[in-house]
Amino acid sequence: MATYPNEAYPADATVLSLDGQDDAATGLAYVARGVNANSSPSYEVQYNRRLQRQNLILAALRQGMVVDEGSLEIGVYPIRYTLGGSRKTYNGATGILVPDDTTSVVYLSSSNTLQVTTSFPGSISTYLPLATVVAAGGVLTITDERVLALFTVG
Repeated sequence: MATYPNEAYPADATVLSLDGQDDAATGLAYVARGVNANSSPSYEVQYNRRLQRQNLILAALRQGMVVDEGSLEIGVYPIRYTLGGSRKTYNGATGILVPDDTTSVVYLSSSNTLQVTTSFPGSISTYLPLATVVAAGGVLTITDERVLALFTVG
């Protein structure tokens, strides 16, 4: 079983000192204390600017993500990736039915084809793992397996 650290939040004074600053590593702005609807730019504009930039950053992490579309169906976000030294593009999928009361794995094969089956192939160099999907009683539980490729060294 995994052990997760109990990460402490920074002190209040440290967080308050960020008001109105830009985070150097991400370029994301911290909205300053006191900003409101009458400020220029308004709180809504400042907040939405931050969200827009944050969403652009997160979009890359959404690639290849398997999601529950309801009614025992999954969808897969489009992804650009490299497998076996070849650049590939998968355009995504929607409405993929997962049989109830099963455990399935979802991956892209070396031929860039979405596979929903019972186990991953042997060598991670021949496929891109996406997710493990457990369907039980009409409810899907999806475990993101893209990390298996994210931290592969070889």
